[in-house]
Amino acid sequence: MKTLFSCSMLLSLAFAGQADPTKPASGYLMVHDSNIAISNGSSLKLQIIQHNIQGKSATINGHLLHIGDQYQGYTLTGISSTSVILSRADEQRILQLLDETIKNYDK
Repeated sequence: MKTLFSCSMLLSLAFAGQADPTKPASGYLMVHDSNIAISNGSSLKLQIIQHNIQGKSATINGHLLHIGDQYQGYTLTGISSTSVILSRADEQRILQLLDETIKNYDK
């Protein structure tokens, strides 16, 4: 039992130092326009963009949103194939998918 525990601890330590493969590289998201902020490390996480017969929708922090829906004070104003635009007053935030897979449920 002691050997099993030791082996499991060694394995967990070996994998603990590896980078998260879903996290973008450092400095990947940069914008020079002061009114647009691309989310990088914020509490808003774009999880999936879906396209079906009702149109496009996006899941942010587990909440399914359509264009015009509000979440955390932002209004979802745009959905592209790999990102969404959230607007609040004169501020815009762009959340990007890390994986460019789009689910099409029409087929």
